[in-house]
Amino acid sequence: MIMRFTDKVVVVSGGAAGIGRAVSELVAAEGASVVVADRDEALARETAAALPSLGAPRAVPVRVDVAVEEDIRALAEVCRAEFGRVDALINNAAARLWGPVTEATLESWHQIIAANLISVGLTGKHLIPLMPDGGSIVNVSSANGIVGRKGMAQYDATKAGVLGLTRSMACDHAEAGIRVNAVLPGPTLTDFHKNRAQAEGREIDLAVTRPHPGGPGILRRQGLPIEIAKPIVFLASDDASYMTGTLLSPDGGLSAVSGHIG
Repeated sequence: MIMRFTDKVVVVSGGAAGIGRAVSELVAAEGASVVVADRDEALARETAAALPSLGAPRAVPVRVDVAVEEDIRALAEVCRAEFGRVDALINNAAARLWGPVTEATLESWHQIIAANLISVGLTGKHLIPLMPDGGSIVNVSSANGIVGRKGMAQYDATKAGVLGLTRSMACDHAEAGIRVNAVLPGPTLTDFHKNRAQAEGREIDLAVTRPHPGGPGILRRQGLPIEIAKPIVFLASDDASYMTGTLLSPDGGLSAVSGHIG
């Protein structure tokens, strides 16, 4: 086992489920102490409780709504009190809204911009001061930040904004030795999609994660959370020490066949 996060502290927003939980588990297995920041407090506690058995020296759950600056400020205080620093920040938490702009409201725009875009700036504002030279931030954007589709205008706009924010943050904090990169996941079968389908009385065919006719991208399938988590963890680690301002696309080739470069 490669131990790239021994003696390091990793904060994962949206860290209790889906891609975030997969990231939490991977860095725990490589020796990190993990701060599981999630709006679902019970799930954050459950996830954090499971991490020491994987190798995490410590795992701290924190209830955080990333759209609320006071919550992020409180998260920073927990990190300062418990560890005194943050070595890596994974901005994974996000909200989703459906429909074209003709169905959007000013309230819905404010809601999703706060949750998906402003939150990335706010976590940086409050956690970067706790980061030493060699710190790393990974922002989770989306393949649809560069590839168009129907029905997700507000979400996709915020994810495109994350890309610009990532580049500027990389420029702003390079002299402090902090790298800032982004991943652009393609369609990924997560707990969110499973739970949404269940709430609507639908069943998700798990075969979507295997190649099938009409599947997305070059690989013709959806991804698994672990397939997104691994590139995130790579960027967060010292293995990516010469990478900053980078947009990495674990998307099954979706951006390539759409004529974009991630």
